[in-house]
Amino acid sequence: MTDYLYVLGIGPVQGFIASARRTRDLWMGSHLLSEISKAAAREIRDKNGELIFPALVDENRNMHTERLDWSYEPDTFNVANIIRAVFADSDPEIITQLNRGIQEAARKEWKERYADNAKKAFDNIPGAINDVIWNAQVDDVIEFYAAWVPLNGDYDTAQKRVMRLFGSRKALRDFKPSPATGDKQWRVEKSSLDGARESVLNPGTKFPREISLRMRLNENEHLCAVGVTKRVGGDKKAKPFPSVVRVALDPWIRGIINSTDDTAKSTLGEIAQNCEGDNSFSSGTGQRNGRKFYSDFPFDGQVLFPSRLAELKKDKVNAPDLAKLDAIDKLAKKLRSGENGHPPFGEPNPYYAILVADGDRMGKVISNIKSPERHKIFSATLAAFAGEARTIVENDKHRGVMVFAGGEDILAFLPVDTCIAAARELHTKFGELLKKNDFKDNDGKPATLSVGIAIGHSKDPLEDIIGYGQEAEKDAKNPDRDGLAVHYHTRSGGDPIKVREGWNPPDVEDGDGKKVSMDSIDHRIETWVSLFVDEKFPDGAAYDLRQLAEDYRAWNFVPGDLLKNDVDRLLRRKRVGEDEAIHESDLQSLLVGVNSYDMLVRRADELILARKIADSAKQASRKECKKPVTA
Repeated sequence: MTDYLYVLGIGPVQGFIASARRTRDLWMGSHLLSEISKAAAREIRDKNGELIFPALVDENRNMHTERLDWSYEPDTFNVANIIRAVFADSDPEIITQLNRGIQEAARKEWKERYADNAKKAFDNIPGAINDVIWNAQVDDVIEFYAAWVPLNGDYDTAQKRVMRLFGSRKALRDFKPSPATGDKQWRVEKSSLDGARESVLNPGTKFPREISLRMRLNENEHLCAVGVTKRVGGDKKAKPFPSVVRVALDPWIRGIINSTDDTAKSTLGEIAQNCEGDNSFSSGTGQRNGRKFYSDFPFDGQVLFPSRLAELKKDKVNAPDLAKLDAIDKLAKKLRSGENGHPPFGEPNPYYAILVADGDRMGKVISNIKSPERHKIFSATLAAFAGEARTIVENDKHRGVMVFAGGEDILAFLPVDTCIAAARELHTKFGELLKKNDFKDNDGKPATLSVGIAIGHSKDPLEDIIGYGQEAEKDAKNPDRDGLAVHYHTRSGGDPIKVREGWNPPDVEDGDGKKVSMDSIDHRIETWVSLFVDEKFPDGAAYDLRQLAEDYRAWNFVPGDLLKNDVDRLLRRKRVGEDEAIHESDLQSLLVGVNSYDMLVRRADELILARKIADSAKQASRKECKKPVTA
């Protein structure tokens, strides 16, 4: 008998999380995977396993067994889908039996608490669910990968060996034949969420209004068992979750709430009253610890966008709510145009940000941990960061929505005007917590946090925005990790604007050959945003700089400060406000580091991005918004 180090992986991440049409799909998928992993961790604990990850102790070694309690709240403790534990005094046969029991506990959590509970919602609708397809999908959806090795008193060697075995096991995928092949009865519509699994909803079924509102099905939309569970499962009534529309709307709402105009606030309150109750046009935003998300206007807010409201009024599904929609239309027009005597608030900006963050060198740092006790402290540190990250994203300063916070793995939505500041705070907090306990890799390099932000239109498919966020996160890690990447995708198409830099950029050579210290990318962008908000920089100048850069594209070498002088001449000709020139100090800030084609393109892109962020910042601060540079 000896001690064994055990690692379990649970999936599929893609099937549970990434396949989503709505923010609630995304959150519920993350929640499902976390709660299934939590059930496996509970079974390990109950079988006297010593959990290393997830951490049940905090940094002060206080025990928190409640972390493994089931919860349906958005801010519940998240458990990542890879679990690590030590079983004392075991042998291969005992570990094999324990592994089966752990996997069975996870399957039971998925099936009984979520899938079966979701299916009960259709008990009074005969023939609504295809039971054959449902049962096949529910039984087949979860994947497990496990490995274990004897410790033999050497945790360092054991953990490296078990992770090699774990990686090899993951590579040996279980390629099971799809139950949809070879039988005509399976030839049905595919799920609208992932396009892979068949729909379990029988065609032609007439769903009661209550179920329709819970599922929020669009016309010709189909759902597999996982999709139905995301929309309906987990509670007697599916809890709402803030939509991307509400996140995009937030600066506009803040502009009204923070204004001194009581008439405008009253008008917004009347719109909120018409959004109350069960309806087909305005879901709620849910709550956290008894406090509603976006309590100043706790609805998705699509009715406040003129084009969306027009579409809703034409949709026959909304016929029962047409009177409310007409009332909202009249009230919203008053806010946009200022008919009540207040300054016009204009149309809300439809863009929002998705933030994807991930730790750097985490595998190398973990491999440099020499004991289970040290690893527990590391796990506790990541758990502490996850809690801090949720607070940073969702506080009154940043007003975002956390989807998943599992250790260093973060996925969140944020208003455009707060996303970069939130990213900086996340990066700083991660560094502080990891430095406190001196976690480094074999080369002495600390773990850092790379953050990717994608800004996209709220009418673009959510799966596209998720992909943009993941692409930005990958960009943030290249070439040297510890970076911030911000990608701006316009609704009109075309190549996205992309800026990327390390959080602490190196000095650059200026036009006269001297070394110049560069401010960090986030601080530079916030500086440019302030210039636009305060109308100290002309709207179109960034595109003029981009065009000027093209004149230097093919140059292998730009002599002296030629490029800098060209940029200087171009900007000095520009005027802002009442024929006012760009302020000299602002001009010098804009010129720092612009000594090559690449640097000029980067500065122009920073300014284009800052102009988009300024659109939202102006609405939040109630400064009159000019027409956005791009739609």
